[in-house]
Formats: sequence, C-alpha cells, structure tokens
Amino acid sequence: MTACHPEAPAGIVAAMNRHPAHGPSRPLLALALALSAAVAAVAKPGDLVEVKLETTMSPAQVDAFIGPLYEGYEAPKAKYSIDVYAVKFESVYPDGEKATAFAQVFIPRYGAEKPALRALYAFGPGSTGIIDACRPSREHVAGIRWGWYRSHVLSHAGQGTIGVIPDYLGFGDPDRDQYYMVAQAETAAMLDAIRATRNLIAQLKVSGISDTRNFVAGFSQGGHAAFAAADGRASYAPELRLDGIIGYGPSTDLIALFKEFPDVAPMALYTFRNLYGASAVDPELALAKSFAPTLDFDVTRQCVGGMQSYYPIDPKKLFNPAFAEALLSDRLEEKYPGIYRILKLNSTGLGGHGVPALICQGTEDIVVSVASQRAFAEAVRARGDAVELRIYEGARHDTRQTAFAEVQAWMRAKLK
Repeated sequence: MTACHPEAPAGIVAAMNRHPAHGPSRPLLALALALSAAVAAVAKPGDLVEVKLETTMSPAQVDAFIGPLYEGYEAPKAKYSIDVYAVKFESVYPDGEKATAFAQVFIPRYGAEKPALRALYAFGPGSTGIIDACRPSREHVAGIRWGWYRSHVLSHAGQGTIGVIPDYLGFGDPDRDQYYMVAQAETAAMLDAIRATRNLIAQLKVSGISDTRNFVAGFSQGGHAAFAAADGRASYAPELRLDGIIGYGPSTDLIALFKEFPDVAPMALYTFRNLYGASAVDPELALAKSFAPTLDFDVTRQCVGGMQSYYPIDPKKLFNPAFAEALLSDRLEEKYPGIYRILKLNSTGLGGHGVPALICQGTEDIVVSVASQRAFAEAVRARGDAVELRIYEGARHDTRQTAFAEVQAWMRAKLK
C-alpha cells in the first residue's frame, strides 16, 4: 500500500493523474506539503493513514462481479464505472487506545455530471468471525461466501451511490480480536469509515459531488452496527450528519439473539469477558459444560460457518439448563444481572438517535423473528424516532437482494 505521508505521496498523485474524472491533479510538491502538514497535526479519528487504488471497474465488470449475489433475482445494471480503494484510517478502540482500521471504498466516476448531493452508503457486514482470517475484506480475495458484501455495495455504487465497507475494529491487529457486537466499537468503525471516505473524496477532489448525505446500513450484525452508529453519533461524531439507517434483518436486541440464534452467542460472551472482565461476564455461567471449557479455542479456530456447524441452534443445548431457563423465561435480569446488563448495554437502536430508519425483514428469517423485529420497531417509535418496517413474504434472513430497488428509492427520497 501507499502510505499517506511525505516520504511516499506518489501513489495518490498517480491515482489522480490516471483518473481525470477526479478533476485536475495537484502538483507533487503541493500535495507533499499538504501531507506534511497533516502528519504534523494530531491525528484524528477518520484521518487517512494509507490509500491504495485497487482497480477501476467498468459497468460491465460490475455486472459480472455482482451476478452470483443476485441468482434468482433481477440484478441491477450498473450505470457508472467505479474506482475501488483500499484505505486505512484512524479510529479508537473501546479502551481508548488508538486503532488503525481498514475499509473498502467505492467511488462512482460521475464524469461530466454537475456537482450534486450524493448518497454515501456505509455498510456493516454480517457476522464472519472474530479472528483476522475472518475479516470481511478477505471474503472476495479468498473466494468465501459469507455474504458477498463487496458485491452488495458495488451494486449500490453502480447506481451512483458512494460506498464503504469497514472491517470491524480488531481485525488487522495481531494483538486483538474483533470487538464482536460491542456497540462502542461498531460506532467508531462505521462513523470513522464515513469520515475517512469524505476525507478521501476531498483529497482526490472527486468531480460530480457537492456534498454527501450519509446512510449507515448493515446486514444482521451489520444492522446492529448501523443502529449503534446512530445511537453514538451525537457523542462520538457530532459534526457528522446521518440521514438514514437501513437494516437488513438487523440483530439489534442481543437478548432476543441469544434466544433465537444462539450460535453466535459464544463469540459475544468471549468478547464481553475480555472487554469487561469475567466478574461482569463469565461465559462459564452461561454455556453448557460441553462448550464452556474450550470456548477460547473454539471461537478462535474457525470463522462463522464453522461455528454455526459446531454450536447447536437450540439454546437449551448450547447453554446450561439454569441459564437457558432464565433466558427463555425472561428472568435473565434477576438470575444473571451481570450478563443481562452487558447484553442490554450493547443492544442498539434505542438511544433516541433521531435518524429515520428502514428495516427490511423476511418472514422466514431464522436469526431474527418477525415478532422480535416488530417489537424492536415499536420500541424505536416509542422513543420518538421514525422507522419503517417492511416485511418480505418468503424471504429469509438476507433481504438485500429483494429490497434493493426499494432501498435505492428510499435513499433517493432522502437526497431530495
């Protein structure tokens, strides 16, 4: 990668020279001086650390790339070529330590179009695992199908939407695991990814953009992250405007998730214990005796597909009898107050964020039930926030394909 510092500015200069759609390139000396000033200043969350132009995709290449994601659906036809960047940017871990995060950024080439408001779509992937081998940005390189997240965001970019997919905090750091379902970490990753994307657009002087309207979106865990970003925006990034939240089967309520799809609960328990301490969250109090002793090994030896095969989907089999009974009878607060407190602390979307939301939910979803999603939507409305819950008959957990046109229309309406 090309580092964004005075010793190595040529990569960004070359990227601008190769792509006149981004406007006139700056002289090398001027850019070097600007980068020197940036390095001299105190780094801020969202500041660019490294930038690499990976490729430019024509509309035909985008259509071919996204095709497998839309098998059985009508795939959207790309209208724009897209510049694809790999970026590293500044962020902050929940413990307050500096973090370097990674994202894939997708910028349409608007050509001679007049500058206009453009939608910026920050997309949180679904659960992939907690170790670095499971980071979402590795999916298209390794040929794994966790969710074809790059294809999904390219679909939106092909329609003229600026896209960014952050890896969650902890990925890419050899000394840390992903902060799985930690609302504070997801807030930082999502909002700093938007900051970094806007910084990149400004640095490259991309033509055709007068400003952005910013949307946080996500599938499953990513929906949890999108609502976390909305909850945390006022305190973490008050200068940043959010215009909408889009959740595809969002897993916002962690207690409901433990009941309905406990396969992912071990990753959350492992993460919460490491972050908050065993006195607050002791996985041995929750997990069955057959799973508790090997928790650390099991969640760090495989990605999400392996864990879904390894752990039972029945909470009565994954958890010990006492915990399962308390969970399923809604007595967790009484019987396990420490675990209950952390699960509630990291449930998202009910912070009175004031951002309009669109939830796309399938009737055949086995991860988040329609009943749980309805209850969540009602709780959001009770706090005075606007939310549309759209139910798709026959759809399972992933509603991204069937909801694509409606999501595009919803964002376009917000731009107006």
